[in-house]
Amino acid sequence: MGIVRDAFDDRPLLWVRGKKFLVNPLTDQIPVTTPELLQGAAKEILQVGEWEKADKIVGEEDRGAILVAAVSLASGLPLGMARWQPSGIQEQLWVDFECEYTEGRLYLNGVDKGDKVLIVDDMISTGGTMLALIQLVSMAQAEIVDVICLAEKVEYGGVERVNKETGIEVKTIVKVSVAGPRSKVLNW
Repeated sequence: MGIVRDAFDDRPLLWVRGKKFLVNPLTDQIPVTTPELLQGAAKEILQVGEWEKADKIVGEEDRGAILVAAVSLASGLPLGMARWQPSGIQEQLWVDFECEYTEGRLYLNGVDKGDKVLIVDDMISTGGTMLALIQLVSMAQAEIVDVICLAEKVEYGGVERVNKETGIEVKTIVKVSVAGPRSKVLNW
């Protein structure tokens, strides 16, 4: 777990749209993402959640895709992906969203009616991306069996926001403070 913890502890924070953006090796490749970090992160994700109830993983392509792919390989479950650009397929589902560093639309691929989905993401901050993922999976008439984020920026209240607006509990593994000049992992 040390390698995963270290990926989020004492890392640079950049101001983006009035929020602190955490630069880390898992999703920013600063420094480079190692196979050991990716394997460790997937292992941590696999240790929580309702995996026996799921038949598909869903994530988003921007920063979470690398982790979703690693979890898919480690779990043997297929994945569906929410993308930032449309595929051109007329039936593609989409929602508007806003997160801490951007806004736009998310377009869902690979989720069908009746799927039992476990949503995985790298980090939850304000909860905007997660709310959009939950809405898309619901629009596809799939069942959400669990939601797991590897890391949580505690000051931005995303976990609480998602629970308040959807009733869904977001499980997180690494709790990170971004209150200071650099990130600080809180739960070790």
